[in-house]
Amino acid sequence: MTLLRPKPSLSFVVAFAMFFSVSANAQSPRDYLNTPVDAALLQLDFLNTNTETASASDLPLPNSLTVSLIGSATMLWSFPLGDKYGGLAVAGGYIKVKATGPAGQIETTGFTDPGITFHANIFGAPALRKDQFAKAIPQSYMSVHLTVNAPLGSYDSNSAVNTGANRWAFYPVVNLDITRDRGVSWIDLYAAGRFFTKNKSFQGTNQLSQNPLGVFSTFYSHNIGTRWYAGIGASYDNGGDTYINGISQHTAANGFRPSISISRARTIWKYRLTFRYELTGTRPDSLPTNWVLSLRTGIPLF
Repeated sequence: MTLLRPKPSLSFVVAFAMFFSVSANAQSPRDYLNTPVDAALLQLDFLNTNTETASASDLPLPNSLTVSLIGSATMLWSFPLGDKYGGLAVAGGYIKVKATGPAGQIETTGFTDPGITFHANIFGAPALRKDQFAKAIPQSYMSVHLTVNAPLGSYDSNSAVNTGANRWAFYPVVNLDITRDRGVSWIDLYAAGRFFTKNKSFQGTNQLSQNPLGVFSTFYSHNIGTRWYAGIGASYDNGGDTYINGISQHTAANGFRPSISISRARTIWKYRLTFRYELTGTRPDSLPTNWVLSLRTGIPLF
């Protein structure tokens, strides 16, 4: 069997695909705040991202530019697991992507791979009903989350960029949230991994595979008044090298991503506005101007 030597354009697509999977799942302060149990919530997210550097510290495309508009909907049902918090969420989204790099400018739109997420508290987050939730004082807690993405998004094996990955992805996360002053300040610690099956229809009949990717994050955030909080932190990415027909594309991640964020949260109207600025701190030749602007709206159903 003759192995196919990827063209530069294929390498560009692999690099872009690996980065996008990381940026779409990037952690930020207070990501896993609990909700009342025995309730259903429809959550709508709108994100506008601009990235001039990828998260991988040795990615061979330091001057690539990606602009993405993302809209997603999540249905969350929360329930008690014994006396602790639990939840089950189903999510899907639509993306508009504009990527510029050595292969020129590429644009595409389409549906993302839908995902299902299971949330389970380990300690410190009791199962609270709506009448108890408003009076509860935030306490330190640990929880675990598992997301499974199914290969049902928009995918064309002959397209240079796709919004669906045509492969299964598994994304476990463990978070530890520490607060000692009634929820005024928080320390968030995350340990996550991404695991992938193979895409056997990449750029025609080529086979794309990817090593597991580990992501470790830590953040400190503090309230500003009663409606805002600001956070600072960093994420470390390691692994995730991609292969085309068994040939490494040298896209393994091994670098830090410092970030700052400011978020507004209101419990009455159930919306949250977040601005996050992120840079790649371990590459002297990169252009550290990554940012994410997100708007989250929660609509209680019952």
